[in-house]
Amino acid sequence: MKIIVFDGNCPMCHSWVKRIIRADIKKEIRFSPLEGKLAEDILTPLLPDYMLENTIVFFDGEEVFIRSDAALKILQALGFPFNLGLSGYLMPKKWRDGIYRYIANRRYKYGERYDVCPMPPPEWRERFV
Repeated sequence: MKIIVFDGNCPMCHSWVKRIIRADIKKEIRFSPLEGKLAEDILTPLLPDYMLENTIVFFDGEEVFIRSDAALKILQALGFPFNLGLSGYLMPKKWRDGIYRYIANRRYKYGERYDVCPMPPPEWRERFV
């Protein structure tokens, strides 16, 4: 199962989750807030300090990807035309992650932090675990 673990209190993260849900025609990707029980159960053995990472996490059933690697793996999972973004692998990982961290560290400037993770609309609830 492919799972995106995201900051449930981040308005920018929620915006991206909505975009991914609309783009994931096959409905293969599930979502879980970083603060949730599932994230804790899956990520603690694989990435013990995941709460300190300040990042999106993509779990493909076997491997865990963070930061820019997670973003690129998500694009790959969405297929064409999104997988054209895989050209991002041409950029050195250090640069990609630097850009990712720059945006992630400022994500609350793009919208006010939610006190609680908002509930998805009923038609999307089966996509959240």
